[in-house]
Amino acid sequence: MKKTRIFSTMLATVICMASLPAINVFAANQQRTTTLDLTTSEFQNDQKNEDEGWSWDADTLTLTLDNVDFSTAKKSCVIVDGEKVTNIVFSGDNKMTSGTTVISRKGSAKDTGVVLSGKTKDSVLNLEETGNLPVMDQPNITFESGTVDIQGGAAITLYTIKVMEAAVNIDTTMADPEDGWNDGLYANGSIEIYGGEVNVKAGRIGLFVVGIGAPEPKTGLIIEDGKLDINGKLADIYVGSGNTKNAVISGGDITLGGNIGIFLYDCEKCEIKGGTFHTDECEKPFAVHRDSSAVFEYAKADYTELDKAEETAKALNKDNYVDFTAVEKALEAIDRTKNLTQQSDVDKMAKDINDAVEALVYKDADYTEVDKAEKAAKALNKDDYEDFSAVEKALAAIDRTKNITEQADVDAMAKAINDAVANLVKKTPASSQPDSVSSSDASSDTSSSASDSSSSDSKATDSKATDSKSDSSSKAASNASNTNPSTGVAGGAFALALLSGAAVVMAKKKK
Repeated sequence: MKKTRIFSTMLATVICMASLPAINVFAANQQRTTTLDLTTSEFQNDQKNEDEGWSWDADTLTLTLDNVDFSTAKKSCVIVDGEKVTNIVFSGDNKMTSGTTVISRKGSAKDTGVVLSGKTKDSVLNLEETGNLPVMDQPNITFESGTVDIQGGAAITLYTIKVMEAAVNIDTTMADPEDGWNDGLYANGSIEIYGGEVNVKAGRIGLFVVGIGAPEPKTGLIIEDGKLDINGKLADIYVGSGNTKNAVISGGDITLGGNIGIFLYDCEKCEIKGGTFHTDECEKPFAVHRDSSAVFEYAKADYTELDKAEETAKALNKDNYVDFTAVEKALEAIDRTKNLTQQSDVDKMAKDINDAVEALVYKDADYTEVDKAEKAAKALNKDDYEDFSAVEKALAAIDRTKNITEQADVDAMAKAINDAVANLVKKTPASSQPDSVSSSDASSDTSSSASDSSSSDSKATDSKATDSKSDSSSKAASNASNTNPSTGVAGGAFALALLSGAAVVMAKKKK
């Protein structure tokens, strides 16, 4: 009984706990509201704040963030030493919000700045500036990995911005355009993109290489790889306005979405050696300032796929198809003057040819000989032949779905029918059998035999009578001659006359 009560009590407790609202045992980190100033003396040693989710390694100059929440009003969230390289490593979902520059610096040296690295691609560092100032202002910035979301003002450097394998998402469209910090990535020296993803919506310029105050590097823009989607209200990419700069684009998948795509101002040239461009939304994808001598140098578009499509189409026999005009039209539309920035036009040419070829319809095969053979075979009476099955099989095998390229199959059908007909054997007619004679045939044979016998007897009688008369006449002549020897010639003549008459009578009898 006692065990039953204990069990009942435990069950009631479980039920009550299940009915309570869910409690998150993994509470969020404590929000930090003051600046984390890494230039102070205390950060010459390692530091950690588990409640806020951050730690500092003084030897490697690495700040590690794990789901932090910094909100510092009008003060920077983090201040780094501008004379050193500071590594910021983040995991989870981190947020820093400020009414001024979120990550600022003290001091500046050419080869210093910050390196942002996410432990995974899903690791996020969200930087939001609400006071119309830059989100970051550093000598150099490297987006190494992870995902960095920037809202408010631009990310600015005195020298270089590099994007390695990180995803960088920037939106500065809400910044006041009069303050001039509503660009996306802003570098006095260069912007270099080697991979990752860069998505920018800017109130002014998406990627801005100004060329002021940084004599090196001379190359203002480098894009080797990665996926870029840039949209700036004034221009997507702006190169050069002070020192002479160049731009080299050798790869990447680049979408230009503003009215002006890449704009060259005070620079020598923009070399476009590779990459895939999407410029449908741009009125002027590649533009040069009217007072500039800068030029665009384009590599030729890749015609590999178009060459394959053209070769395939030209190898076809147009006479085999119902209508070949769509293919001819697509071939005539080939334009081999396109450059690499017009690759989409070349790809469309190849697609148009391939689509036209795919839509071709073969002409039907010629069934004339099959029709003749079929008609001749069907005109035969199968009952006249010992075995008609080969003809029937050949007729059943007729397939009228063949096209002109299968003419040999159709010809084989006609031949099979004709061969089967040629090999037919007619049935033999029924023959008479002597051991089994019908009554009518016997009667006929009997009548015929009787008639033949009567005729033979009659002929024999006539022959005997004639012979008798001949003998009588001969005897009479002889007697006359013998009895009247004095008659001489007259008696002989009479005898000859008598013999002639007997011969006539015999001839008539025979007839």
